[in-house]
Amino acid sequence: MLAMALMWPAAATGTPPDTGQSLLLDVVVNGQDHNNIQEIAQRQGALLFTREQLTASGLVLHGKAAETGDGLISLDSIKEWTWRLDANAQTLYLKVPVQNQIAQQLNADPESADLSPAHSDTGALLNYDTEFTHYAGQTGNSLLGELRLFGNRGVLSNNALETHNPYLSQTVRLDSTYSVSDVATLRTWNVGDYINGGLDWTRPVRMAGMQMTTNFGLRPDLVTFARPGISGEVAVPSSVDIYVNGLHQMTTQVDPGPFEINQLPVTSGGGDVSMVVKDANGRQTNETLPFYASSNLLQKGLDSLSVEAGSVRRAYASRSDDYAGGAASMSYRHGATDRLTLETHLEGSEKVAMGGVGADMLVGSLGVLSGSLAVGGYGQTPGTQYGVGFVHNVHAFSYGASLLKADSHFYDLASAYGDGTPGTTLRANVGFPLPGGGSFGVVYAKRLVNYYNDYNYESTRIETSTLTATYSSSLPFLRAFGYVTALHDFDYDHDNAVFVGISLPIGHRATASAGGSVSNGESYQTLQAQQSAVQRGDIGWSLGEQNGSISRQTAGLEYKSDWGLMGAQAEQGTAGQAQRGTLQGALVAMDGHVFAANTIQDGFAVVDTDGLPGVEVMQENRPVGKTDKNGLLFVEDLRAYESNRLSINPNDVPMDVSLENDNLTVKPNDRSGVLAKFPIHHTNGATLRLVDSQHVPLPLGSVATLVSGGVQAMVGYDGVTYFENLAEHNRLKVATPGRPDCGLTFDYRPQTGAIPEIGPLICITGA
Repeated sequence: MLAMALMWPAAATGTPPDTGQSLLLDVVVNGQDHNNIQEIAQRQGALLFTREQLTASGLVLHGKAAETGDGLISLDSIKEWTWRLDANAQTLYLKVPVQNQIAQQLNADPESADLSPAHSDTGALLNYDTEFTHYAGQTGNSLLGELRLFGNRGVLSNNALETHNPYLSQTVRLDSTYSVSDVATLRTWNVGDYINGGLDWTRPVRMAGMQMTTNFGLRPDLVTFARPGISGEVAVPSSVDIYVNGLHQMTTQVDPGPFEINQLPVTSGGGDVSMVVKDANGRQTNETLPFYASSNLLQKGLDSLSVEAGSVRRAYASRSDDYAGGAASMSYRHGATDRLTLETHLEGSEKVAMGGVGADMLVGSLGVLSGSLAVGGYGQTPGTQYGVGFVHNVHAFSYGASLLKADSHFYDLASAYGDGTPGTTLRANVGFPLPGGGSFGVVYAKRLVNYYNDYNYESTRIETSTLTATYSSSLPFLRAFGYVTALHDFDYDHDNAVFVGISLPIGHRATASAGGSVSNGESYQTLQAQQSAVQRGDIGWSLGEQNGSISRQTAGLEYKSDWGLMGAQAEQGTAGQAQRGTLQGALVAMDGHVFAANTIQDGFAVVDTDGLPGVEVMQENRPVGKTDKNGLLFVEDLRAYESNRLSINPNDVPMDVSLENDNLTVKPNDRSGVLAKFPIHHTNGATLRLVDSQHVPLPLGSVATLVSGGVQAMVGYDGVTYFENLAEHNRLKVATPGRPDCGLTFDYRPQTGAIPEIGPLICITGA
C-alpha cells in the first residue's frame, strides 16, 4: 500500500497525486474499533464512501450529500466530519457528531422466531363428556361428544349433544368443520361450521361455508402489539440496567455513542421504564419514562384479515341444520403506526347489508381511544351505529368508558336472522388501590337489547341499568381474601343487593369460602370447601351448604386418572334429593393402537421406545409416566405450534440396547398428535476374553478383527475385547506385534438385559 503522511483534511498539506486506487482500511469511528474492514476509493487524496459502506460503518447522513457520478460520497464534503489516515496501519480514523452515528440496537426481549414446521401424524380421537342424573324418582342422561380426525392435511371435527330426560329426548349436531392452517402465512382455512370474524363494535354470527382468517395463535412467540423502548447516548463504555415497573429486566454493555433498547417485556397497560447508566468511573445517571401498551393495537405494518362466505346458522344447540340464506362478511385490521390501528368490516346477505370503519389510537401514555361508525339496514332506509370508548389501565389504577349506540333502522346479519336490533350499550368503570390496602371499583352499565326466542320467533325489548361497587382486600390472617359488593338496579323496582364473601387456602390445593347476600328482601348464606383434581392421580372433593329462602347441602368427589375424570355428586335440598355422576375423557386411535386418556383440547404425543417397556418418560424434565408392555406411553397437554421437549431416562434402558438419542423436540399441529419415536437398537454385543494356546491372555494392544464385517477392536487388559452386531456363528482374527497371527471361532446367543461374557477363547496360531 502507498505510504502516506498522516493528515487532517481541514489543514491538509502535500496532497498526493490522483492514483485512483482502492484502499483496504479498518474504519474506526470516534475511537471505537469494531474490525470494520472496508474497501475505500481514493481519488486526488480524497476518500470516497458508498452509502452502503457508511451504513456498514454505523454512520448515517441526514439530508442530501454531494455524490459523484458513480454514487460515491467524499468525506471532505461532509461538514463537521474529520478524518485521519494511518497508511502504515491501514486504518482510517473518523470523528463524527453523535447524531451521525446509527444507534446501537439492543433488544431486551429478542424474538427468536421458530419457523420450523409443525407436524401431525394421522389418527382419530373421541372426546366425551357424560352425565347421569337422578332427581325426584326420575332419571336423565346426556352425552357431549367430539369425533376428530387429524393429520398433516388438517383436522376434521364433528360435535354433537345427546340428551334424554322425562321432558326431552333429542340429538343435536353442534359443529362440523374441516380446518387447515399455515404457519408461514398465519392463515387458517375453515370449511363447515364456524363463527365469523368481527370487531369490538360488530356482532358475530354462526355460519356454515368457507372462512379464511388470520390466526396469530399459529405463532405463540409473536407479540402483535408494539412494545416500548428507551434510548440514550454515552461518551465512554458503560453498563445499562433496565427496570420495568420496578422489576429488573436486563443488564447490558454499550459502546460510546447512541443506543436504543427495544422490545421491553411488558404486558397490556401502562407503567414506567427506568434506565440506570454507569460508566467505568462509577458515575451514574437515571432516566424514567412512562409507557402504555395495548393488545388492542397492532404493530406497524401488521395486518389481520377474516373473510367468510356461506349461510347464517340459526337455533344453534337447539336444531342441527337450521341455515338461512347466503351471506358473506369481511373484517380487516391494519397497524398504520405503532400507535394507530385502523379497521373495517363488511357483511351482507339478500336481506341486509352493513359496513363500517373504526380505529384504535394510543393517546400519549394515557390510554387507548377507540371510535367506530357503521351503516346498515334493509333496502333504501339504512340506519347508523356509532361507538366511542377510552381505556386507561396503569398499575392498579384504571378507568374507562364506552358507548355503542344504534338507531332503530340499523340492522346487521345478527338482527336479520333472529337476534333483534343491537340497541344501546353504555359502560363506565373506575378502579384504584386504597392507601390502607385493598382495592375499590365502581361499574355503571346500561344496556338496551332485544331478547329473541328461537322457538316462537318473537322478540322482547329489555332495558337494564345497574351500578355496582366492589371492595376487595387480602386479610391479615390465614392468607385469607375478602370482598364486599353492592348493586343497585335502576329499572326493576330500584332493587338493591349486597354480597359479602371470604376465602382462604387450606393446604396446597384446597380452599374454603363463606358468603352471604341480601337481595329483593331475600337472604342467603353459603359455606363451601373444595379441592380440585388437576393432575393425574389427584382426588378432588367438595362440601357445601346454603341457607335462606332455598336451602341445600351438597357433597362431591372426583378422581383424575390416566384415562379420564370421573365424579359423583349428591344434593339434599328443599326441593328434594338429587344424585349426579359424570365421566369425561377421550379415546385416541393412532399408530395402530388405541389409548384411553383425559379430554384432549390441545396437542399430544405417543412416545414409542421400540417395544421397550418400563422406560420413564419426561415432558420438559417432568416425569409423566413409563412405557407400557408395548413400549408406548400417551402424553397429554402438549402445546400446539410450540417446541415441546420429550426425553427418556437412559438408566431404564438395558445394557444390551443402544440409544440414538434420549430426547426429542416435537411441535404438533392444533388439536393433533405426533409420534415421538426413540429408536432403540439391540447391540448383539459381547465381551470376549482371548487367550493363547497356553491359556495366557493375549497381550494388551493386540488387534482383533471380526472376519464377517471387518470390524476391528483393540485387546485390553487380561485379553478382554468387545464386539457388537455379532451373528450366531462368528470368526475372529487377532494380530499381535512380534507374534504370528492367530484365529478362533465362537457362537453368540443374546441375553435379554445383559451383555454376555464369552471365554476364555483360545486363539490358535495360523487358524
